[in-house]
Parts: sequence; C-alpha cells; structure tokens
Amino acid sequence: WAELASRSIARYDEIHRESHREQFYVECGHLAIGLEGSEMIGKRRRIAAEMNVDLVNLDATALRENFPLLNLPEGCVAVHETKDAGYISARGLVHAQTAAAKDMGVDIVDGVVCRIERLEEGKDDQDFAIHIAGNNPTIIYAQKVLVTAGAFCNDHSLLPESLDITPIKTQTVHVVLSPNDAHYLREMPSIIAKTEAFWAYILPPIRYPDATIRLKIGAARLDENGAEIGPSREMPCGQEVVDWYQSMGSTQARNDMIKLLQQLFPNIDSIQCIKDFGNYGNSTIITNTCATLNTPIGQAYIGMVEKGWAVATGGNGAAAKSSDEIGCLAAMCILDECAFGKEMVCGEFCKDLFRPRDIT
Repeated sequence: WAELASRSIARYDEIHRESHREQFYVECGHLAIGLEGSEMIGKRRRIAAEMNVDLVNLDATALRENFPLLNLPEGCVAVHETKDAGYISARGLVHAQTAAAKDMGVDIVDGVVCRIERLEEGKDDQDFAIHIAGNNPTIIYAQKVLVTAGAFCNDHSLLPESLDITPIKTQTVHVVLSPNDAHYLREMPSIIAKTEAFWAYILPPIRYPDATIRLKIGAARLDENGAEIGPSREMPCGQEVVDWYQSMGSTQARNDMIKLLQQLFPNIDSIQCIKDFGNYGNSTIITNTCATLNTPIGQAYIGMVEKGWAVATGGNGAAAKSSDEIGCLAAMCILDECAFGKEMVCGEFCKDLFRPRDIT
C-alpha cells in the first residue's frame, strides 16, 4: 500500500495541471500516533526507512510540546511526516481524473451499469454488451471490460463469477467549527491514531462547499483484545449496501466519535459545546455513511477474471489516495496482460500479488 500511495502522490501535480480544476490535495503533513513499541509505530518506521521517507520521531514529551492542542493517553508517541503528506478530497481527485480523461478524448457516460454480458457471437468485433439503465437506457458494445464498482462488484451481473469480497460499514462525523476554533487548528496535520482504547483518523479544518469549516473524524472504540466494540460492520453485497448509504448510520458510533473528539480536543469550544448527542438535526454535527471493501488477502484485486474481462476493486480502507496507481495498473492489465504480469510492486509480480479470488 505504501508503494501504491507513493506512486499516486507523485502524480498529483500532473493530474491537477491536466484537469484545470481546483486543487484536490493539501500538503499539511501527517501525524501517526500510537504507543511506543506498538506494531503500528514500528511498521511505519520500518516502511519509511525502506522507502527513504523522512520521518520525525516524537517521544511522549516532544509530542506534547509540538502538538499541545491534543490531549492524548499516557505513553503515546508519534511519527511526523511533513513532505508529500496531508489529505486529499477523494471526490475532487475523481473529478480531476475525469476532467483530464475527457480532455484526452475519453467518453464519459453518466448512467448505472445494470448488466454486462459476453456475446456468443461478436458484434462488429465487439465481445461484450454493457447494459446501462436510466432515463435513456442504452447498450455499449466493447472488446474488453474493466469493472471498478467497489462494494457493488458482485451486484447486477457485472462479473462472470462473484468475488471473495466483504463490504464494511463505515461512517464519519463532521463538526462545524467556529472561526476562532478553525483559526486555532489551522496548522493541524492529518492524524491517524491507535491506542489500546481506540483507533481514529482526523482531518484538519476543511472548508466545504456550503462555506462551513469542519473537523472530520472516523473512529471506533477497541476492547482489551484490540477488536472493535459494537455489532459487526460486515454486510452482504446488494441492497444492504444501498440501505446503509441512505441511512443516518449508527447512533452509538456517532456518539463514540463525538466523545472521543471531546477527549482529544479539550480546548475546542465547537466540540466541547456539543451536549445533545441524540439530536441528528444539530446543524453543527454532520454524519456521513460510506463503505469500504475488504479482501481476504488484504490487497486490492487487480487482474483478469476471464479473457477480456478484468476487475480492479478491494481497497481495504486504504485506497483513496492510491487510486491513480491502482487505475494505472488496471489499465495496463486490460491493455496488455503480458506486460502487466511483468510489472513489479513491493518486489512481487502484480499478476500474483493482486490476483482476484472468486468465492469457492
């Protein structure tokens, strides 16, 4: 994942220039917080050394001195990246990629693919029919197909066989900040933290299209074994994924995230003033539902499932920033499978590392 991210981040400036759109990433730095001796901190240090990434190691004292805005549990240390680190707008990145693709002659069809079928007899040398639903249903014929439908890959007959994938319910909480609080947090980096009691990622103040400035968190409480507290977040593919996206999410998860923010940011009035946790209508609190897609191998699936039929999916909650490189590898695969098989990532051949697994 680190190599996929590094390759993608290196192209952000190029994507921005080619898209002629607003900037979709902010290089504000990244702070990874954990317990000294923990796997999380040790792994980051090791990978940074292997990839020649500059890190600043902060012991507990240095962490408190450099980031006094945070109230952290005893024993926390951190690694701080300042270059090629920060946060992206995932939607902004997709819009930029789409705009750049259009300028290069790619046709974008705005519709829902409801079925893909292989033609028994080709139509004008085209082997596939892609059925698109909507106000103007249509069929697109193609020589090859690449499916990148995320948590919906096993739905609507998009693939010849169902993949071994598991959609995971996720949600975030946005707290609208006052101008004073936004100013106070203006130099905050993006944060990932994991202790014995919780994991969390927190983004610094971001101005949204409605002109509000918000602090965003995704998090969960952990039990003594490091497992998330609460009902399973796994869900089957299909309508349940749609229902989750259209819901208000879990009230308990929402309240846990607000309480965690209040523990971590004791001096931020916009956070401390939240009292009515059960009021979803509170204009200062916004909850968003989303989904990640896990694979049993912990890596993305990128590869052919049949001749001419490829898939790229399974971000495992780590793929948004790496999407450009994942897309590049998928394009290589669909254009020239032999060349893709020789591409190396992390010392392994892509064809083996990212091979899609069917349900067996």
